[in-house]
Amino acid sequence: MSNLYQKLGPQGRALLNNKGLSTGSNFQGSNVAPQELDFLINELRNPSPELSVNKVLGYLYNYLPYIKHEHNLRLVIASFLNTPVCFGNNVNFEENYLIIEVFKLLFDKKLKVSIPTLSIKTFYTVLLKELKHFQSYNPPANSWKILPIISGVLLSNPTRDELYTNENFIEYKWFFQNWDNEATELFGKAFKYSLSNSFSNNINYLSLISLALVFKKNENVVEKYSEKVSSHLIINQLMQMIFLDPLVSISVYEKFFQLNVNNPNVEKVVQTEILNKPVVKHLNKLSFLLEAYFGLLGFSEPDDDLVRTSLTSITQFNKVLNFTTNNSIFNDFNGSKQSNPLIQSFWFFMKTLLFSETIVFQGILTRFLTANTKFGNSIFWFGRRDLTRIEMQYKNIALELIPNLYYINFILLSIGQGGFDNYNFVYYLTIELSLATGIRFEKNTMYLIANYQEVNMHPDVLNQNYVTTSKILFVLGLWENYLQSPYRQPGYCQEIYDIAINLADSSKYSNDDLLEASHSVLLFYFANSDHIDIPNVTKYVELLLDQFPQRLSATQLSIAIETIGKKIFSNPINYQQSPSVFSNSAENFFTFLLNRFSMIPPGVPIKTKNEGGPLFNSAQPISEIDAQSTLNTLEQDGKVSEDVIDENKAKPPADKLIKEFLPKPKKYEFENRLTPETAREAGIVSLINLIPYFPLSVFINWLNKIWDLITRSDIQEQKFLVGMLWKVISDSLDLNRMELAVNWWYEDKGFSQQLKLTSKI
Repeated sequence: MSNLYQKLGPQGRALLNNKGLSTGSNFQGSNVAPQELDFLINELRNPSPELSVNKVLGYLYNYLPYIKHEHNLRLVIASFLNTPVCFGNNVNFEENYLIIEVFKLLFDKKLKVSIPTLSIKTFYTVLLKELKHFQSYNPPANSWKILPIISGVLLSNPTRDELYTNENFIEYKWFFQNWDNEATELFGKAFKYSLSNSFSNNINYLSLISLALVFKKNENVVEKYSEKVSSHLIINQLMQMIFLDPLVSISVYEKFFQLNVNNPNVEKVVQTEILNKPVVKHLNKLSFLLEAYFGLLGFSEPDDDLVRTSLTSITQFNKVLNFTTNNSIFNDFNGSKQSNPLIQSFWFFMKTLLFSETIVFQGILTRFLTANTKFGNSIFWFGRRDLTRIEMQYKNIALELIPNLYYINFILLSIGQGGFDNYNFVYYLTIELSLATGIRFEKNTMYLIANYQEVNMHPDVLNQNYVTTSKILFVLGLWENYLQSPYRQPGYCQEIYDIAINLADSSKYSNDDLLEASHSVLLFYFANSDHIDIPNVTKYVELLLDQFPQRLSATQLSIAIETIGKKIFSNPINYQQSPSVFSNSAENFFTFLLNRFSMIPPGVPIKTKNEGGPLFNSAQPISEIDAQSTLNTLEQDGKVSEDVIDENKAKPPADKLIKEFLPKPKKYEFENRLTPETAREAGIVSLINLIPYFPLSVFINWLNKIWDLITRSDIQEQKFLVGMLWKVISDSLDLNRMELAVNWWYEDKGFSQQLKLTSKI
């Protein structure tokens, strides 16, 4: 213990030097110096009317660490356990919770001033013996009283290990290990008597928060603490304690809306009245406990009813939270970034709430995934009827979870779109389960966005409303998953298109996240539709061009055009049975693009500084839409995972061999850049990127039409566009198309000789 002197506090160092001790206390609310032993014991056993829990704990904090005799320690502990102030008929949860805090501080203090007072080993041994005797004397009446003491002592273990176990492994390691085992065993023995419907909520809450602080998620099995206690009782009491009780639950957040943002003392008020409340302070640990007990439930009807009832309560809590925040000063797009102490404290509370609820949801969902370890070798130990019932339970649970994630999405967005592992697990598993409900998913999801009582999508309202925007973004994220699922239905997909195309209109809506997420949904709609209507396509492309280049980058335009074009060109709809100037939808779409891009005048510059992020932002916890683009290859070779060769169902050529013997373009200097700098360049590049998908029957014809667009551009644009054209021809075509394109390039366009481009405009 060579470093012990440095690690001890001033009291411990004074004792080591025989300089006496200081009786000062840091415990809030205690201004009373320690009294003589007989006075203290008399005060505990026969308290005066003004004696409070806070004062009793102040006495203990100032007196216990300095006791020099075992007998005195036993007398004080016994007197404390029998004092009616702390353990009488009118127990107050939040006052008695301080027992945990003070015993933690008290033992921290004792560990630093052990010499020459009662030794550490003796101190711990005497305390445990007294607690054992007290509990065994009358288990039903006394068990709950020792739980907060054990919990507080165990919370001081980090200090204990730093000062003693790590410094003197041989002397203390085994002693403290045995002590912890015995204390934990005593805790479990007492807990089964400490939770009952016959007890007041205050006693039940005190027992549960003691358990939450003792339970270690990664080390302990929670059943060992509550072997004979009903999981239903524990879950119901935890739900009451965390979400429902207006006096102690996290509904204390409502005080945020009553505080003045300009109050100079607001930070102190928030700490005292909100953040230091026991349930709020230990919300994460309580959530881990609730998660563990949800995980213990089986699949009987009562278990299912309990889960559904609990989720309904949480949903109602989150709905009130959402609507209350919606009507408060915290409904701000930049709220979490503001430096005001009240606003910062509010978002800190919200982030803690989000994490804790996610942990609870995770516990509800993992029951299904861990069923094989709890009910035999495999979940298929159940009969077919049981499996059907369990499957129905989880689909129903998933549908119940969606509104919860919907209401708290405004918190998730405030901490960044990336989400975190626990949330991603809950989010994607919930979606996977709920999608399988088909029409129920469709109706419930549409209700969340089309119901005026939930959201008002009028631009004047939505452009100023962060909370409502976050709800719409959540639904858009659900639709991205739906549009990629095998359960999608054409009619519902069309409803999604109609809403998304409206939300993607930048002339109405100003929020960038909303616009990008709407574009993301629309691209998923086109990429996964079995049948694409050209009017829907042209409407969307017109919208894209209206927003380019002010809101959309050249890269985003190219991605959108390629996503739609690849789908149309791969499966064109023939017009033979209906009068049309076009033979099929592919020709219709290509001609439409030619006409629109030909209307873009040459030389109109665009900003290129935002080209670093090539993909559309998604409304899901993942940050980007997985839309593959040939432009990615133009910027970074090998970046695209989509194999264009495979897309065209042709065998790839031996690239190195063919490129080695291909004639090189001579006497023509390509533009030495890969990023378009004018609006016309960007439009024509997006058309060039569609070349790998051109039908073979019209391949050369369409190449000529693109060439015509290029030659009607100005000189600098022509140099750039010819370079882009050659890069696609040389890098991105299958064998059949490459043969046609190379012949066209060298023989038809004469690139084997010097070529002078001249503008036709």
